[in-house]
Amino acid sequence: MTKTPIMLRSLALPFTVMEWTLPTAPRPPSKKSSFSSKSPTTSTPNASINDSKITSTDGSGDDLSESFAFALVNGALGVFEVHGRRVRDFRPKWPSSSFASSDGLVTAMAYRLPHVVMGDRLGNICWWDVTTGLSSSFNAHREGIRRIKFSPVVPGDRSRGRIAVLFYDNTFSILDLDTSDPLANTLLQPQSPGTLVLELDWLPLRDRKDQPLVLCIAGADSSFRLIEVSVNDVKATSNSNDAFSKEIFRPMPLCLPVLLPMPHTLALRMIIQSGVRPSWFRLFSSYMDVPRGNIPETEPTSTGDLRSYMIESTHTVGDSVVPELLLKVLEPYRREAYVLDDERVQSYASLANKGFAARSAFAAAIFGEFSEALFWLQLPHALSHAVGKAAKKSSQETSKSASLSEIESIAMLNRITSKGKSTSGKRGNDAPICGQLNLMAFKQQQLWADANERIPWHEKLYGEEATQKHVHELISIGDLEGAVALLLSTPPEGSNFYPNALRAVALSSSVSRSLHELAVKVIAANMVRTDKSLTGTHLLCAVGRYQEACSQLQDSGCWIDAATLAATHLHGSDYARVLLRWADYVLHNEHNIWRALILYVAAGGLREAFAALRDAQLPDTAAMFLVACHEIYAQISSESPHSDEPSDAVVDSSNIKFILNMEDGDVSAVSEFYGEYQRKLVHLCMDSVPLFY
Repeated sequence: MTKTPIMLRSLALPFTVMEWTLPTAPRPPSKKSSFSSKSPTTSTPNASINDSKITSTDGSGDDLSESFAFALVNGALGVFEVHGRRVRDFRPKWPSSSFASSDGLVTAMAYRLPHVVMGDRLGNICWWDVTTGLSSSFNAHREGIRRIKFSPVVPGDRSRGRIAVLFYDNTFSILDLDTSDPLANTLLQPQSPGTLVLELDWLPLRDRKDQPLVLCIAGADSSFRLIEVSVNDVKATSNSNDAFSKEIFRPMPLCLPVLLPMPHTLALRMIIQSGVRPSWFRLFSSYMDVPRGNIPETEPTSTGDLRSYMIESTHTVGDSVVPELLLKVLEPYRREAYVLDDERVQSYASLANKGFAARSAFAAAIFGEFSEALFWLQLPHALSHAVGKAAKKSSQETSKSASLSEIESIAMLNRITSKGKSTSGKRGNDAPICGQLNLMAFKQQQLWADANERIPWHEKLYGEEATQKHVHELISIGDLEGAVALLLSTPPEGSNFYPNALRAVALSSSVSRSLHELAVKVIAANMVRTDKSLTGTHLLCAVGRYQEACSQLQDSGCWIDAATLAATHLHGSDYARVLLRWADYVLHNEHNIWRALILYVAAGGLREAFAALRDAQLPDTAAMFLVACHEIYAQISSESPHSDEPSDAVVDSSNIKFILNMEDGDVSAVSEFYGEYQRKLVHLCMDSVPLFY
């Protein structure tokens, strides 16, 4: 294969289908190619050329040639040969009469030298021998043909006309074109009645002619199936040797719980979450080598109490009788070893006694819900963090005496927005002004008076130069607060925004800490307007405004950065507020309920997590969440020597009492809803027939 593709030839034709020839299996020298009894036994020049092409695969690479067949919109057919870098007409022997229907657009094609099989949208199937010109056609009495696949051939295999046909109505048939009446020898598949097939292909693992064919089909129900077809020399049959096929293709049962009927899948998920003993899976381990169907129907627990196989727990929810009924429903799968394989049973045995959260994570993982599995694995850590981590006093409380109160901040913001008014108190005509004597003024009072007279004139002028002169006058008379207010009024789109912001921060630091913090806060807010949120948060962090910095980062969509900053500098309720807002965003915007639940729990928002599960209509998950929280909190309380002492934790006592109080309205509603869900699931399981693959 070359690194740079080379275009050999471009054909601007209205193709409908095109297929490369399939590799032909080597045959014994004494045998000749035969497709059907209708093919002539006399060799032709074209046939000898074709045989040389087929057997040339054992020779040097220079003699190899490939060919492909195609069909056009008007029904015309063609075969081209690719030899090296040359593309030329294959010069096939055309049929004596055209069998292409004027209304039947060719929609599927299969090609194995020397035979081309085509199907059109009217259900017609046609085959053509490109070396002899023999052809035939018949109607399958189905909808249009979507796909045609030749079965694999092996040395000594006299039949080369078996094909799998997929129709547009999502049904399929296996035909043997070597027979005089292919439709009469259609191979039906009783293993999959009523299955709607989306795609099919043969499994190329056959190396002897006495081995069965294996067809792979992908169903519309998201299933993947392997169908074995044994064909003898007389006729095709769908009866397969189970022991022989198992030895090659099925060394162990196909344990895929996700392929079970939906009620049975939910039943298995529920008993794993509730806690079934590992011995329930291993009951028939001694029969694993016995062919299916020969396992005794009687077992030690068939007449006993199946509830003994459930792990006892002090924290339960729902109807206690339901697990026994579900175990009876799943008995056929367990008897046939269709539930879990040995490796998964061992994994389950290692965590079966580690609580509801661990079992729920295992149940989610085996059904492909990996996000949910991560949630259950993180739940104990998140709840332990929320309950047990003592919160330190917030940084705002330590600097309360030096910081502005909320009312003072609002007042100063209002004063800053009305620029220039902060200096009105110092603008008085305290000294007399007498003409040009002002030019010789040297006393402080006179100089201040002159400056106060110039300042109103600068206020009436606009532009950067007038603003700079105004700031200079304010600094000259010592009105640093007024200068800071004027500098902060610079719009963020202006060219002098950053120099003015730098001067405002420097000047405010020499006035008071409260003014310094307020100046930084205003500058950071302006930076957000110009998509400079990171720079603004840096300024807020410099003055200890971590809560506001996190809010700005979240407003800008930097949720992980905000959480990281909060985890470093915030504690207690301040840290919880950041996580709660992040959880709301993940739930309502990203629609990732499992990640949101972990954030809710870590922030102490157990009520919010409970409400999210209720709104998502997940009764089983809500019930398991309730029981897992009971179990985890009981373990935390037993390990903590001072669990009864009040502490400034992330979760307050009201949230803890809420999740532990089974008499609470929301908690009892979840328990009742879960019981109703259990009873309905039992009825659905009873109405569903066990399905084996």
